[in-house]
Amino acid sequence: MTQTQSMTMRDSSHAKSNPFVGTWKLISISSSESRLFGERPMGILIYDADGHVAVQIMRNPRPDISSGPGFPTAKEVQIAYKGYYAYYGTYKVNRETKTITHHLEGSLRPGDVGKDFTRAYEISGNRLALTPVDDSQARDACLTWERAK
Repeated sequence: MTQTQSMTMRDSSHAKSNPFVGTWKLISISSSESRLFGERPMGILIYDADGHVAVQIMRNPRPDISSGPGFPTAKEVQIAYKGYYAYYGTYKVNRETKTITHHLEGSLRPGDVGKDFTRAYEISGNRLALTPVDDSQARDACLTWERAK
């Protein structure tokens, strides 16, 4: 058995015991803040078998930068910044409370570095719904993801 075959078998068996492992595409954002990302936000959520997570969400459509890509105005930078969010770190699943916690190691928003984002989760078929449990400003939020093919 080659090393690649061994890794594939290990990863697939781990994926069965950890249904989060893999790549997820954003389907929808339900919240009062969803206006920041437009009517058809795009995003990707990646969980790996070693406990790492990476998230990117962007406004769709992205705003035009009329001054060109090299020299955006302060207002254009502000609009682009508000319509994009990304972070990475590690994650832990608590099956008893049906929560997953993302431990942020890096973030587009510097104030989020070092924070923990805990989400209630619900997995149904190829769909994953994540809802904040400890963020009073985003309690009404629900991000729905679909497993990427």
